[in-house]
Amino acid sequence: MLKKTFLIALGLCCLATSLISQEKNSKDRGSGAESAGVRNSFFSGLREKTAGRIEEAEGYFKRTIELDTANAAAFYELSNIYRIKQQIDLAEQFAAKATQANPKNKWYLLLLSDIYKQNQKLDKLPDLYDRLIALEPNVDEHLYSKANALIILGRSKEAEPIYARIDSVFGTSAELEMLKQRILVNDPDPEKSISVLEEQISKNPRDTRNYLALSELYLKTGAKDKALSRLKEANKVEPKNPYVILLMADVYRSEGKNEDAYRELKKVVSDDVLTFEVKAQIILSYFPKLKDPKSLAEATELALITTRKHSKEPKAFAIYGDLLVQAKDLKGAKEAYKHALSLNEKEVRLWEQLLEIETSLGDFQAVINDGEKAISLFSDRSFLYFFTGVAAAQLENHDKAIDYLLQAAALSTQNAVYQSQVQASLANSLNSLKRYKEADAAFDRALTLDPINAYALNNYAYYLSLRKERLEKAAEMSRQANELDPENASFQDTYAWVLFQQEKYQDARLWMEKAIKNNEKSGVQLEHFGDILFHLQETDLALEYWMKAKAQGVKSDTLDKKINEKRYVE
Repeated sequence: MLKKTFLIALGLCCLATSLISQEKNSKDRGSGAESAGVRNSFFSGLREKTAGRIEEAEGYFKRTIELDTANAAAFYELSNIYRIKQQIDLAEQFAAKATQANPKNKWYLLLLSDIYKQNQKLDKLPDLYDRLIALEPNVDEHLYSKANALIILGRSKEAEPIYARIDSVFGTSAELEMLKQRILVNDPDPEKSISVLEEQISKNPRDTRNYLALSELYLKTGAKDKALSRLKEANKVEPKNPYVILLMADVYRSEGKNEDAYRELKKVVSDDVLTFEVKAQIILSYFPKLKDPKSLAEATELALITTRKHSKEPKAFAIYGDLLVQAKDLKGAKEAYKHALSLNEKEVRLWEQLLEIETSLGDFQAVINDGEKAISLFSDRSFLYFFTGVAAAQLENHDKAIDYLLQAAALSTQNAVYQSQVQASLANSLNSLKRYKEADAAFDRALTLDPINAYALNNYAYYLSLRKERLEKAAEMSRQANELDPENASFQDTYAWVLFQQEKYQDARLWMEKAIKNNEKSGVQLEHFGDILFHLQETDLALEYWMKAKAQGVKSDTLDKKINEKRYVE
């Protein structure tokens, strides 16, 4: 084990020295001590990155740039880190700096090209590929990339000399033929391209690529029947060609023949020809229309098939889980997410989804177990602490809940609504431990952050009513909560109880009747209604409701005493 660790460290050291030495030829970097500091800082960043400690790695690479403001290798590493963190604008900024600091490093240029694609800045790609072609004129990949970029940008004529160059230097290939067909498909004169492709099909009727290109052109010109006819011919030539089947499905969809489209899509998803990434895109294309039950059922079935065909692909199970959530199958979604995490535990979104589902299912011990595991992997994610803290509170472990919720608040995002929810949850646990001053301060912070947080308004009002403190404030907050959520039985119960504490028994009765109408099975509300009725001198009816509360599962000495003594007990 020691030997293995040493070899890894030695490899990182060599890599660090190699990357930094690339920068030395450009200009003098200062004293020997400064150079040593740059190397040490950069090496530490690589070590932390390799260990998966991204935040620490980011700090070291930033320190490297402070010591050496033109360190291309550090810019490159920071760009990669920001891509991982999905901060794409920052990733682009640092990749551009890397290419400026070292214009002849192909890896820096390739990274920037990937980011331009991700940021949809396709107009910047041709010039970037020119730089790569100048660096590596004998690499055909750069020529293909430039030609493809030009075609996407609608500059097909500029792509023609490139495929001529590929043909003369590297010779013909399947990829080159595909590029030529793409140029034909994107030609501003579709009739001319149709004629060329029809002729190619007559010469070589076994090449399905020509059928595909011709069908695309027919679709562009609105000739759907001709497109479908040619695709059916191609399907006879090559029955399992997934791209023929996919285009057929698109034609069926455009004509509203959704069952036919689904039949074709199911074929390609069930086959082994297509990659997982293509199948994922097919399933994701359903997401904008998941409100339609049929679309949701079809997408879910396709996702299930994909998990069976790609059982080692965590994203397959993640997508399946997302669809099960939409179908309100939370138990199934939980299992799908857990399976995805067993394949790749470094997906923080899945941890957050899992904890949210377990919370909805009321499986609070599972939330704590999985939450603590997630926190050990992502110690800087506020949501993980929040869910874990809420679960601990539900299990009456308020000391633990407070610890987690304080950490959630310390790491909180800029989302004021979320911050408010964290403070309100913290207030609940503080109140449960009778730390009333701290609880009230947390509720005040919650309502400063989000004045219409109905959950905070209701709970704050209820706790004040139980303590018989600031009842006017409690009544106003409870009234506001009910305006925000007028059919919430719990909120109606709170307002009734505040009115009860203000000795407004008739008004309290009206609000408690509303609460019971919206939730007939709440034992707490039934007991409260009995208390109100007793103060309205309806003792027999009060006793009836106290007994209903007991039948609903309320267990307390106070309730037993009310029933046995037939009177209200504080």
